[in-house]
Amino acid sequence: MSELRDQTHLAALALVRTGTPLNALLSRGDLRRLAREVRDWYLDSYARGVTRGGTCVVATAGPPGAGKSSLLPTAIPDLATRLVIDADITKDYLAHWSADHGLYPELLGTPLPDGEPLRPLELSSLLHTTSTEAINLVRRDALAGHLDVVIEGTMASPAFGERLLLSLAKADYSELLIVSAETNRATAQRRAVERWWEGRQDNPTLGGRLVLPETIDAAYAASDEASQCRANARALVAAIRAGGTTIDSVTIAEYDDGQLARIDADPPQAVAP
Repeated sequence: MSELRDQTHLAALALVRTGTPLNALLSRGDLRRLAREVRDWYLDSYARGVTRGGTCVVATAGPPGAGKSSLLPTAIPDLATRLVIDADITKDYLAHWSADHGLYPELLGTPLPDGEPLRPLELSSLLHTTSTEAINLVRRDALAGHLDVVIEGTMASPAFGERLLLSLAKADYSELLIVSAETNRATAQRRAVERWWEGRQDNPTLGGRLVLPETIDAAYAASDEASQCRANARALVAAIRAGGTTIDSVTIAEYDDGQLARIDADPPQAVAP
């Protein structure tokens, strides 16, 4: 089975790399309308029951395959009343939308080594720019409404933290909790393939979310053992504590392969042995 999985994975990657990104298939006006449509669907679907008026925003850091999403119920006690802002969720909508509008017929009609065709969610890398535009609108409106949120991200780039601080300043949030998930490059790559294959088996309509290996590799520019995501998260914490931001209190909870390894908090906290 693993040989069939690996052959199918390689064929899917090769096929997707021949595709045109969704944003390049649409006019600028159509792209903006689609982003607004996705935003409205997202808030209608996921913002019900979300509390508002809190002062603390939660943000995640870690490469794809590090296990960020699976950590959230443990790391965030009030997760059930927060809006999780996750670009991967917008890709689900965009995958459906692309298939319903007859886009990518050649890609979606091509059989892979397992005998089944490429499926819409396996176009994820082609949906990235459009999903980013849509999730930016979701985040902007959620913060403007002072919703209690979890902002899912990798922090693979320092620019993410800079943009986050600007957004929080506009909305008058004063506390930030960063949930940092870390694993090594090989484990991240393996988990990404396993998650994709499981989705392909379990969801014959949409398939599994296909992550390009180079997307994961980009987070490990300096080391195979530790990604740049944690370094950027720690740098963001240091920048906040140096002053000059609207954040009064910042905490980073660091998980290594699913286990809490370190808490750096205001005030300091110890990790239970």
